[in-house]
Amino acid sequence: KKIRIGILVGKDFDPVKKGTEDPNYPKHLILSQDDWGKYQIDVSTALKMQQLHPVELEIDIIPGKQITPQRLKKNHVNLNFWYDVGVAIMNGGSKQHIDNVMKAHKDPDCRLDPSWDYYDWVLNKTRYMTQCIKAGIPMIDTIMYKDGFDPKKCMKDVQKKGWDKFFVKVGHFSFFGEGAIHGKTKDFLGDRAKDLESYAKTNKTSKVFLLQPYTLKPNGEVFDEVRNFFVDGQWRYSVFTHGTDGSDAGYYEEPDGPRKEACKALAERVYQEVLKSSTWQGKKINPLLNRIDIGVVPKTGSNSLHRTDNTYFLNEIECQMTTWLGRYSPVMVQDVVAQAAVKHSVELLAGLLNSKKKVPDEANVRKLVKLLASRLGLKHIKV
Repeated sequence: KKIRIGILVGKDFDPVKKGTEDPNYPKHLILSQDDWGKYQIDVSTALKMQQLHPVELEIDIIPGKQITPQRLKKNHVNLNFWYDVGVAIMNGGSKQHIDNVMKAHKDPDCRLDPSWDYYDWVLNKTRYMTQCIKAGIPMIDTIMYKDGFDPKKCMKDVQKKGWDKFFVKVGHFSFFGEGAIHGKTKDFLGDRAKDLESYAKTNKTSKVFLLQPYTLKPNGEVFDEVRNFFVDGQWRYSVFTHGTDGSDAGYYEEPDGPRKEACKALAERVYQEVLKSSTWQGKKINPLLNRIDIGVVPKTGSNSLHRTDNTYFLNEIECQMTTWLGRYSPVMVQDVVAQAAVKHSVELLAGLLNSKKKVPDEANVRKLVKLLASRLGLKHIKV
């Protein structure tokens, strides 16, 4: 008997580096024939996990539409690499499907990582933003609404702040720019007032909203970002993403220099707040993967590379259900994360066993956890 690990997948926009895909990549898991997404990094990582320990592990790759609490409960532990409640909502899933995904996250018997409270700390942006503000982390000035969106209150707040342009977005279970609106204050006080009313109606089921000044570079373009990736407690790589250029020219491995070092330093400060919030069975645990996006605004012009006078701020925290941007990484991301995911799974299972939680086939799982912990040199694992 083996340890069964479920892996929730579905990122048809986050490919591995060209030529590094598994030759036996399952055809039924190919969600796109487009080069940008045919061989998904989440599926590739799951396949690599299976290859690392074929005798001890059985990997259950679970596409989003197949997620049910019943299936997850059949596995000893489950790792979510992509498909969460926000994705289910964005994909227009049925109420039953969305409810199933929500139950899978909330029901401790589904043994799903990330755990619900830590996952919600990341997805409900007001939670991590409030904590980071208290820790002195620089961020864009933000007004947080936690009980729905009122256009009239929004405009009063914007005028009180004196912002000539502003940006509003849904702050919970939303990403990829979903649930956002922006523009000039004077326009929303005039002809676009109806747009704000329409926005409120469209997003009436959402409770959490973020109101910010529209932050631009001196040349008028949206600010750039350096996305910092942490795997199993360590900073591993960073990728520059241009604010407006969505082509390959706008995405690249962040070069060495003052911008990289400044972004890394700020991201590491933010990561300390992440570590305070990441728990499993009530105990602290290193999260598998985080992406911490640092906004960059140059003092003049548009180019911030090799500048020492840029302004930096935290723009977003993501957990493992995000784009990993492996094509721009100096490391083979699916290999690095697969090794970390095996270690992480052993730690999760040890946490379950030590907290006396019900684990299927407990005696055999305990034996295999001990074996893998010994093989991987995990001296901190005691079961």
